Amino acid sequence: MPPKGQSASVETREKLRQKALQQWSERRNEMLSSINRSEVREKISRAMSRPEARERISCSNRTRVVSISTRKKMSRSNLGKTLGHPPYGGGYVKWIEYKKNGRIIKLQGTYELEVAKYLDEIGEEWECTNCSKEHSFLLSDESRYYPDFYLKRLDLYIDPKGWIRPENEKKYKLLEAEYLGRCKILLGETYLEQLKEVLNAKTERV
Repeated sequence: MPPKGQSASVETREKLRQKALQQWSERRNEMLSSINRSEVREKISRAMSRPEARERISCSNRTRVVSISTRKKMSRSNLGKTLGHPPYGGGYVKWIEYKKNGRIIKLQGTYELEVAKYLDEIGEEWECTNCSKEHSFLLSDESRYYPDFYLKRLDLYIDPKGWIRPENEKKYKLLEAEYLGRCKILLGETYLEQLKEVLNAKTERV
């Protein structure tokens, strides 16, 4: 160290910086070596097996704003999961802002956007429910299903989907079996035609 009242030279400051970095690195390595990684992974796995934990993460992901660079990284990471499914071939779902009655509503993709536009065109009252626990369906396996739209006049939920992942097929079957008639899945590119059929059928009954 330089005498009191004198500033250290550039070379001395660099040596001190390197020494501090080395000490920090040694402490960090010592701390990491004391962690039982398999035990940590097991704890995380147990936590994620709880439906309420998965639900919180799912809602958090739906409402967060992701930068373009992060979305590209996520796209590359998830590309292997989405290959062969054209509607979501980009590897991530694109959140779209839609203005309704002076409010900005986040819609989960182009299918949802087109449904919202169509419902507004025909004057059908709707509410976006893609992250509302109040409007979710609790299934017998303790998971929850979050439909995208609630039609107030018809007391009906609708959810346009480009395709269904194999791992989610069980959830859709449970939804259909346990809440028959409460929620309609609009699957594939003919989702608008399916929506029109559902609205016509429900209106006739009302």
